[in-house]
Amino acid sequence: MKKLILIATLFLLVSCSSDDDNASGDITITSVGQGSLSSSTIEQKNIVITNKITWEALKAKMNEYNKNTTEYYFKETDIDFSKFNIIAAFYKQHSNSSTSIDITKATIRSGTIFVQVENLKVGITNDVAQPFHIVKIPKSSKNILFEKIKNPLLPE
Repeated sequence: MKKLILIATLFLLVSCSSDDDNASGDITITSVGQGSLSSSTIEQKNIVITNKITWEALKAKMNEYNKNTTEYYFKETDIDFSKFNIIAAFYKQHSNSSTSIDITKATIRSGTIFVQVENLKVGITNDVAQPFHIVKIPKSSKNILFEKIKNPLLPE
């Protein structure tokens, strides 16, 4: 009988899973591509991409004006969506191409992924461009919320 209780206790201890919905901490982000589109029909927005079809559509949209955009700016274009999600941030078309948009941090808090988006560089050149930054994060089904960190040098 003692062996049966011991085996049942061990089984319960081994089969209990930890609840990581409330886990917190930083998430590894890996830059996929960053730069500026010289002409774009992509409005200012933040996007979460979880599948290859949407990813291919975004790349095609980015290549409409300049066919080499993804080739020039991307470090990788073949994403394994069974392991990763894509986070993309597009800033509004801006009057200079040296202003950036930057995904600087991703953290889990209270079961939600928070992604920080900032403009780390503010440029002064006189041309029109649309900054973007695309990163990948480990696959997750958690909700993703974006936190815009305002740069005081940029009017909003």
